[in-house]
Amino acid sequence: MSSLFDTITGQPRAVLMLQAALIDPVPAYLFVGPSGAGTRNAARLFAAGLLNDRDNDQERHQRLATAEEHPDLVIVDRAGAFVTAEQARDIVRTASTSPIEGNRKVIVVTDLHLIRDAGPMLLKSIEEPPPSTFFVLLADEISSDLVTIASRCLQIEFVSIPAGELEKLLIEEGVDLGRARFASQIANGSIDRARILASDDGALNRWNAWSQIRERLNGSGGNAALAADLVLGLIDSSAGPMENKHSEEKLALDERAERFGERGLGRTTLEDRHKRELRRLRTDEFLMGFSALGAAIRQEISDQTIDSQKAIRSLTAIQKASQNLRRNPNEKLMTQRLMLELSD
Repeated sequence: MSSLFDTITGQPRAVLMLQAALIDPVPAYLFVGPSGAGTRNAARLFAAGLLNDRDNDQERHQRLATAEEHPDLVIVDRAGAFVTAEQARDIVRTASTSPIEGNRKVIVVTDLHLIRDAGPMLLKSIEEPPPSTFFVLLADEISSDLVTIASRCLQIEFVSIPAGELEKLLIEEGVDLGRARFASQIANGSIDRARILASDDGALNRWNAWSQIRERLNGSGGNAALAADLVLGLIDSSAGPMENKHSEEKLALDERAERFGERGLGRTTLEDRHKRELRRLRTDEFLMGFSALGAAIRQEISDQTIDSQKAIRSLTAIQKASQNLRRNPNEKLMTQRLMLELSD
């Protein structure tokens, strides 16, 4: 089974646990790790291994599971800021139904750290699912709402990949040293984010623009609004490389459908995933911008070119904006407010 997990990078301990788990699987698993650590990819591959329990056609199961098209793989993404009660009820109903194709069904639930009040609805299904149903739950962290569910699962931890290891991986993939170093240092331990940044000719320019945006602020609301429009335009422009990747994936989907005659959930599923990835990209771009702002302010503190109280106020405003991203804020209002607070 070692080849099954070859695309999981920077997680050797997790891979060993996944390999062992396939030998004698338990009903529920909880993959815990920060965004970008690769838990979703690992869940798809682990599901492929679970679903390949009898017919010994790993290539097919892996192909369909990786594309999120396998008929016995159900992936549940939160519909709003949190996993809702309605989604929890749907998960319970899905868990009670028989597999469509084989002897097993795998239900992957993402962002379970945002379960809130819906957690108790899932507990019994996770504790005592039908013999054919397996849960793979994904969470950035074990929040207070997730503690009880976590205690019923076999936990597998995924870690942020150190910048040095990310840099090495990118270089091995053919990225030049300078670009690999820049991408790895601002990717927050995410190999997916590092790859996107390494393929993006405009990433360094956006970082520099965020770093220098305070030079445009003079305390006026109109000026802050113009600065906000500028950085929002930068974020809009960041989608190019990912949109190119999405076009390639759509083409590959059509080629697979023609070759294998297996559309599964097909284009609708792929387009839903692409929408999620673009939303995630915008969040990552905001976080990159906030990091650039923070780094510039800390450099000014070191150089003693900024008043200490102003620096504290600015860093606090950046931290507040970063926390607000979890609540799906109005991007324009959030950015305008940040620019106003930075101009005080």
